[in-house]
Amino acid sequence: MFLFTIWGFTPLQVVALLMLLLFFVVELVYLFSIYYSIPRYLRRTVAGRVHYVAELPSVSVVVYAHAEEAHCLPEMLQAILAQEYPRFEVVIVNDGVSVEIQNAIAMYECEHDNVYQTGLPDTVYNVSRKRLGITLGIKAAKNDVIVLVESNCKPSSNRWLMSMARNFVPGVDVVLGYTRMMDRNGVKQRGFQVFNRVYFAMKYLSYAVMKKPYMGVGSNLAYRKEVFFANKGFSAKLNLHYGDDDLLVNEIANKHNTRVEVSPESVVESFHDNVHEAWSELRMRYNFTSKYLHTSSHTVYAIEVVVYLLFWVVSAITVFMLLPYALTGALPHIVALGIVFALVVLLWLLIWYVFRCVARVLGEAVKSGLVPLYMLVRPFTVLYYSLRDRGSKKSNFTWQHLR
Repeated sequence: MFLFTIWGFTPLQVVALLMLLLFFVVELVYLFSIYYSIPRYLRRTVAGRVHYVAELPSVSVVVYAHAEEAHCLPEMLQAILAQEYPRFEVVIVNDGVSVEIQNAIAMYECEHDNVYQTGLPDTVYNVSRKRLGITLGIKAAKNDVIVLVESNCKPSSNRWLMSMARNFVPGVDVVLGYTRMMDRNGVKQRGFQVFNRVYFAMKYLSYAVMKKPYMGVGSNLAYRKEVFFANKGFSAKLNLHYGDDDLLVNEIANKHNTRVEVSPESVVESFHDNVHEAWSELRMRYNFTSKYLHTSSHTVYAIEVVVYLLFWVVSAITVFMLLPYALTGALPHIVALGIVFALVVLLWLLIWYVFRCVARVLGEAVKSGLVPLYMLVRPFTVLYYSLRDRGSKKSNFTWQHLR
């Protein structure tokens, strides 16, 4: 501090510079210790440093088919039946799909001896139909390894099933995959919408890679049937319509029994008429169920958001304090101002690099150069949607009849 005083810095300028450096270092820790763990893990798998099963297990693919999302079910079935996998079955849970779709499924049942169909009665009320449907599908499944996918989805490759199932070495009970949201009408998704989805996935996948799994997504998720029933299925939160994926994973996953699969072949694509509306609905559901999750991630990521905002605030304040001195030709202040600008540019570039690497792993197209700006805006959009969705929370409870 004395040395800084000799150079002509005021105590406030010194404090601002030190705070800026501290926030910069904290951001580096988040970027490369947490977020970059996804590309690092993929490199480990490619290099052969991740152990997989010697013999692939028999698998049951359980598909929950809701009436509103079942119109692309035949195409999805074709993609699943084309999987390069030795022993698997497909169990379709019919929840009010149209007669045409039922007939199409029946055709597949006649042509393939590994396709089965079960259904939910229309008289089921005051219970989550999706949870009940998945439970019926798992009960009907003949194999211990269950792979969940939804009726509006399609594997991105014919090695999806192999990529997910190869992780079930002894001791592994849960495998988390990634689902890429697509517009059924061919509208290409870019910008802030894609950033939001990738940033959301990046957080829970990174935490799982770090041996701290806390949630998963039911459109690309696998676990052992034995573990599901040992946990008494979804019994812990029977009063909720949603959370069949994240809440269950939160209960059964731990640092020893969970793996992440992020190879390009493992990605599932989900198709929606309006991706923005579909994502808003999913985010509203997660905002509601997230308070039931047992995890430190909420605190850890909240701290990162605060630190990131403070970095930019302190950067602006520091420039404001140093600029008048620098304009008078004070060399120490000119150097300090240069360091501030260097830290800002360097952090911007590092965020761009890390997010670009993660987006490439997940197969998403994001304008990575704008990610630092998106990260500044995101906390305010989260607050906006939280306030907007506050009035719809009651629809998440099973006393509200949903179809």
